[in-house]
Amino acid sequence: MPQNDRVAVQFGSSIKASTRAVDETWTSGDPIGIFMTKAGETLSDDAICEEANNVAYQTTEGNGAFTPVVETEIIYYPMDGDVDFYAYYPYTEVTNYVVNLNVSDQNNQETLDFMYATARNCNKSTPQVTLDFNHQLSNLILEVQPGEGLTQEDLAALTVKVKEQNTTGSYNLVDGLISNEGTPADIAMKTIVAGKKYVAILLPETSDSREIEFNLNNGKDAPFTWTMTGKLEGNKKYHYTTMKLSRTAAEGSGTIKPWEQAGDSEEHEAK
Repeated sequence: MPQNDRVAVQFGSSIKASTRAVDETWTSGDPIGIFMTKAGETLSDDAICEEANNVAYQTTEGNGAFTPVVETEIIYYPMDGDVDFYAYYPYTEVTNYVVNLNVSDQNNQETLDFMYATARNCNKSTPQVTLDFNHQLSNLILEVQPGEGLTQEDLAALTVKVKEQNTTGSYNLVDGLISNEGTPADIAMKTIVAGKKYVAILLPETSDSREIEFNLNNGKDAPFTWTMTGKLEGNKKYHYTTMKLSRTAAEGSGTIKPWEQAGDSEEHEAK
C-alpha cells in the first residue's frame, strides 16, 4: 500500500455473453480506457475523481487482469467516499466522452469489437473491481458451402460484401448509446478461410433487411445476392452456419446468439 494509506484500484474483468470477435478471451496487451467519477454522478469533467480521466490500462498476460500502460498512471481511490467506473475497449483518444466508431475496414476484427463496462459504488475497503464488458456492435458470421453447379474450387476466390451499411458512428460513454450513424458504403467481410468462412463487425441498425453479395470473381458469373432479414442489435452474433451458393440460388441457415447469438436454422437462397 502506498504512502498516506492511498489504495490502488485493482481491475479485473469479464467479457459477458460469450466470446470476442476473434477469441474467447482477452489477448495479451489488449488496452482499455478507464474513468473514475464520484458515485452517482454523470460522467463529466466535474465528476472525475483523482484525475482518472481516460487512463489507459492493459491486460499484459491476456488474463483479464489490468494494469496501467504507464506505470506512474495508477488509479487510486479517494480517501473517502464511493466512486463509479466507466471503461471501454479498445483504448483511443476521447473527445467530450464520445468515441468515434468506424467499421469500414474489417481487417482487424479485435479493434472493431467495441465493448463497454461500468462498475458502481466502489470504495477503498474493497480494492478489487470487476469490469463486466459487453459487446456494443453486431457480429456477422457466414459459413459458405458450394451448392448445385459449383465445387469448393469454384469458391476459391470468393469475396463477400454487406451492401450499403453505415460505416461510422459515435459512441457516448455517458449513456452507452450510439448516434450519428452515417457514411454508408459496401463493407467487405473479412475472409477467415477462403471460400468457407467470412466475418464482419457491423454497427447496429433498425432496418429490417440488408443485401449480402457473393462474388466468385471468375470473370463469368454475376455476383449472387441474398437478403438477410431482421434488424442488427448490439451484443448479438448472427451466425449462419450453412450458406450454400449454387448457380440457381444461394441459401443459408444459422443461429443468432448472445455474444449473444442470433440467426436462424432454415436454409436461405441468394440469387
